Amino acid sequence: MKKLKENRTTVIPGEALANGKDARPGTGVYEENNQIYSQFLGTVEYRNNKVRVKPMKGRYFPREGDSVIAVVSQVTYSNWILDINSPYEAVMPIGEAVDEYIDLSEDDISDYYDVGDVVIAKIQKVTKSKDMQVGMKDRRSRKIKGGMIIEVPPTKVPRIIGKKGSMVNMIKDKTNCTIVVGQNGRTWIRGENEGLAAQACKKVARDAQQRGLTDKIEKWLDEQLEEREEGDR
Repeated sequence: MKKLKENRTTVIPGEALANGKDARPGTGVYEENNQIYSQFLGTVEYRNNKVRVKPMKGRYFPREGDSVIAVVSQVTYSNWILDINSPYEAVMPIGEAVDEYIDLSEDDISDYYDVGDVVIAKIQKVTKSKDMQVGMKDRRSRKIKGGMIIEVPPTKVPRIIGKKGSMVNMIKDKTNCTIVVGQNGRTWIRGENEGLAAQACKKVARDAQQRGLTDKIEKWLDEQLEEREEGDR
């Protein structure tokens, strides 16, 4: 195996890492024509004849089927470019975002989604080179209006959701808020106690390794709500 990078150096998606018939791909890489490439922004590691890339922490690496909260970063002639809190941007074609017919010679697609708009979308396709397509045909997908958006480490998303939605549903009930948690770490909150719900989600992310965390967060929320009630008297 011929190493094309120094061990433990930072590499970008699509960067060639090794070649040769004896080079074996590990996690975070892909192989084409006896050459191994990085899938992620991260650190390359060589061990014997195996190559892997360890992704940098804190960034979202998309998978097909993920529901994400995205921001429109660019409007082109026939599609939208979305920021999905990832090293990669995603493309949203007209046909995957709008049901009605659009005459591109007359209509301006920014009338539907413009730069800065925030949407809940679904990752539909991810290629090896990390070209991505998203769409809004899923029943949960829509443009977001009002409320607030916070960001948490994507690795903490399963903890915020909890088993069968136990954590997020408890926070929703206690704060009387609508909460949508994107797999990319962005969370949309709208309702009566948005700030408190945001604090609770961030607290879950920070204390994710603790046991019995749902009960602890519930107790903390009860205390916060009780203090607010006493302050209003």
